[in-house]
Amino acid sequence: MMERMRINPSPPCKGKFDGDSAYSRWVALTNALAGLFCASLNFVDSTRTISPTLSFRPSGHHPDGIIENLHLFHGALPREPVCTENLTPFLKLLPCKGRAGISSLLDGHRLFDSQWQAMALDVRPVCEGNECFVEMMQNVDMVIDVERSIRRNGIYSPLFSFK
Repeated sequence: MMERMRINPSPPCKGKFDGDSAYSRWVALTNALAGLFCASLNFVDSTRTISPTLSFRPSGHHPDGIIENLHLFHGALPREPVCTENLTPFLKLLPCKGRAGISSLLDGHRLFDSQWQAMALDVRPVCEGNECFVEMMQNVDMVIDVERSIRRNGIYSPLFSFK
């Protein structure tokens, strides 16, 4: 399962897999995420992947005996640019597809014009009794310089656009 992926100037991707085919499943995950988020994560190959053994303990619930057999992979593309095309598929993962609630107020151009931004997708297994499911949490973080925004636009330009 993917632990946390941040889409920012250096989008790291982490995944934990069990079994002998862990690395091939890691490659399949990075390829799938590349297609899903319009990002170049398919270039996260063995030269851009580490497999730490003493850090990044698993979060979430795992069946007994599986944690000892988990292989963690961590890859990053330090020169990967981030742009608005990464936000659209991220918003489409929401139940409202970014058309309702607070996500409908998020403007991609203002987000990526901020001083710093990050988008994260957390996926982890959760078990209640004998029933297990996958929990997904999405985050958007940003830092803006309000004075710069006011100077640039002449008047206060809200971070969010109201449609």
